[in-house]
Amino acid sequence: MNVIQVENVKKSFDNNIVLSDISFSVGKGDVVCLIGPSGSGKSTMLRCINLLEDIDEGKITVLGHDIGTIKDINSYRKDVGMVFQQFNLFSNMNVLDNCMLAQTKVLRRNRQQAEEKAREMLRKVGMLDFIHAYPSTLSGGQKQRVAIARSLCMDPQILLFDEPTSALDPEMVSEVLNVMKDLARDDMTMIVVTHEMGFAREVADKVLFMDDGVIVEEGTPSEMFNNPRNERTRQFLSRIIRQ
Repeated sequence: MNVIQVENVKKSFDNNIVLSDISFSVGKGDVVCLIGPSGSGKSTMLRCINLLEDIDEGKITVLGHDIGTIKDINSYRKDVGMVFQQFNLFSNMNVLDNCMLAQTKVLRRNRQQAEEKAREMLRKVGMLDFIHAYPSTLSGGQKQRVAIARSLCMDPQILLFDEPTSALDPEMVSEVLNVMKDLARDDMTMIVVTHEMGFAREVADKVLFMDDGVIVEEGTPSEMFNNPRNERTRQFLSRIIRQ
């Protein structure tokens, strides 16, 4: 069953075409990785799915709903969580409160319920010992794990990851990817914009290569990494894997 269906989506900023006739689907429990050079439209595609950007043409159906008709965006984002490149934690709140705020505001959980859920999810990502810490005292990898826990506190059906490791020092990348691998094993539906080819090869059910606002090629990790059909895909992969 497809939980996300993107059909003929187009998006421009002024006269700059960012997405040109994009179509793909995501099945329940699937991990789909979007790869490609910077500026190819990957992050914009995620932002459209999360209603951070409006599309110009086409249709996006998520969990059976045409998202262009959704009025209650907060309720929608409860089911479709997003983890950003720059963490987006509240600097004036400790880790526990960061993970409780949306639960109390959007889900109307009381403080005890929200704290129990926050502790459960922080334990899941290995950050339970840091509940009283403030973001300024955490490493990049720790901040990102808290951001993932915060999204999980909302009991999402889908998680969107926008280059979740690109702002991290190399030694911190694996701790975040390991959390994401655990989520994949738990059958969390995920779309991941990433430059981590090892993660895409190991974890993805489907890989989409985007360039200049179009999907140049899509396939299984084996197809994409072992036998890419498109010359542009081959060029990109040979350059990025060699680095």
